[in-house]
Amino acid sequence: MSFCTPTDYTMHIDRRECAYCLTINTTICAGYCMTRDINGKLFLPKYALSQDVCTYRGFIYKTVEIPGCPHHIAPYFSYPVAVSCKCGKCNTDYSDCIHEATKTNYCTKPQKSYLVGISV
Repeated sequence: MSFCTPTDYTMHIDRRECAYCLTINTTICAGYCMTRDINGKLFLPKYALSQDVCTYRGFIYKTVEIPGCPHHIAPYFSYPVAVSCKCGKCNTDYSDCIHEATKTNYCTKPQKSYLVGISV
């Protein structure tokens, strides 16, 4: 049994050139996928050893405008929104397949929230 579903996620967009940090609520794929570790792995090719991860089945992109950007800086930021998820191989074309614990998700500037297409 797998528990891989779209999950609420808050991210902060902090562009160096802009006056504000934007807080966005979106959905990402997260959860548990059933997997097995086989005993004969020494005799199998590497491609046969990959394990399933919780990844996107369907997603859309949304674009927001970051407030307080100078005129010469494009103020737009696009981000994925998970519509549906599945257990499968991680596709590096559209997913970050490596979890980096050192990355931070916070604002260093005054925050603006982005809710349902309206900058608040």
